[in-house]
Amino acid sequence: MRVIGLMSGTSHDAIDAAAADLNLVGDSLVLKARGLMNVAHAEASRHAPAAAAVRADRELCDGPPGGHHTPAKTPKPKRKAS
Repeated sequence: MRVIGLMSGTSHDAIDAAAADLNLVGDSLVLKARGLMNVAHAEASRHAPAAAAVRADRELCDGPPGGHHTPAKTPKPKRKAS
């Protein structure tokens, strides 16, 4: 199984992404690290976590199986009533 973990520190100026492959070998769980990256983002960027996940998948994991990515739909922000 391939996993990507995302984390933002207290400064909220970047997202850290780490990728790894996990395999069950007998009774042992074996982790193979694939890489780590830091993705800086502006304070106003609401889509930074999703963008970091897609970039980590592409750069650390050679993209999704089958070579294509189906992006998740991001809901549009609701407008405030006037």
